[in-house]
Amino acid sequence: MKWMFMLMWRVGLMMMVAVVGAAEARAQDVVSYDSLDEAIESEIEGIDFSDMSDIGDCAIMGETAVEAEALTAFVVRHNPGFDPEIARQYVEVGRRYGIRGDIAFCQAILETGWFRFEGLTAVDREQHNYCGLGVVRRGLTGASFETVAEGVTAHIQHLYAYATDSPLPKGEELVDPRFAAVRRASAPTWFGLNNRWAMNPQYGERIMKIYSGLIGD
Repeated sequence: MKWMFMLMWRVGLMMMVAVVGAAEARAQDVVSYDSLDEAIESEIEGIDFSDMSDIGDCAIMGETAVEAEALTAFVVRHNPGFDPEIARQYVEVGRRYGIRGDIAFCQAILETGWFRFEGLTAVDREQHNYCGLGVVRRGLTGASFETVAEGVTAHIQHLYAYATDSPLPKGEELVDPRFAAVRRASAPTWFGLNNRWAMNPQYGERIMKIYSGLIGD
């Protein structure tokens, strides 16, 4: 009887480990950005997150409406050293994937603090990581990419994973290291990223608030 008890105990323990592991795998794309959010918001000059009453949601997929020149002008006022190539890539790559590259750009503003990469942001400028990819817990520096184009493509691909279950556009190579971590088509709108991309119930609203400031200029 003793050996049967030990066997049942080991089986039960293995099942518990498997369940916990599966839960962690499902949750691995949910990031706690509590301290990061605080640091980033201090860098969003001119954007008031205290009033979200006039902020509406929209689909992640769609036609990019704001051109690269306007995106650059929006950032340069707060970061004169901003590289315009980043804006060009968000428009270009966004259009290849059918993703709103202009709004993805606003998400990158939120994640990087006007692309300054200052304060408690978990990534630095040389990583070309504009959306915190791979920062799944405090202390991790996240994924790194060789070029601006690769970093922007990884961001757009991650949004694509959330927005649709379609395969990547023809000819596109997967560069997002966390693409498989996303439950496909689980967040077709920006508000759907709340408590998914970051542990913040108004994460999508913040992105759209920045976008509202962009198109209001």
